[in-house]
Amino acid sequence: MKGKETDRKVLGLLYRSLDGDLKDKDRKKLDEALERSEELRKEKEKILVQRQALADSASQSFGPYFAERVMNRIEGLRQTKNGWEAFYENFMAAFRKVAIVSAAVLVLLISYNVIKSDIVPEDELFFMAGTTMEEILDLPLF
Repeated sequence: MKGKETDRKVLGLLYRSLDGDLKDKDRKKLDEALERSEELRKEKEKILVQRQALADSASQSFGPYFAERVMNRIEGLRQTKNGWEAFYENFMAAFRKVAIVSAAVLVLLISYNVIKSDIVPEDELFFMAGTTMEEILDLPLF
């Protein structure tokens, strides 16, 4: 039981030594344990290899300004609006295109129905009901 607890403490010292400086007493304890244990030396090498692989892949996986983008997004979440304002903005964004297309279709349908029905005859539409060309030319313009 005491051996496992000691091993756990030494492993903790090993991890702490990789992240920063240890006190002299802890450094000496870790050095002695590394000299005695081949398994602990292998564990240290394995940790170092993993840390190096992680450091190499981290720079490739994130693009430039990644931290700034994340922080800006977090700041944006902190400045959220109340529920109704957020709902209204999302609703408007989602249905803006639908509203524009619907209005255009409505105008086309009304225009088609007015032209096809006898509400406004075509000759009156262009102000030429029973008017001859001579009468049009005789109209005073000024």
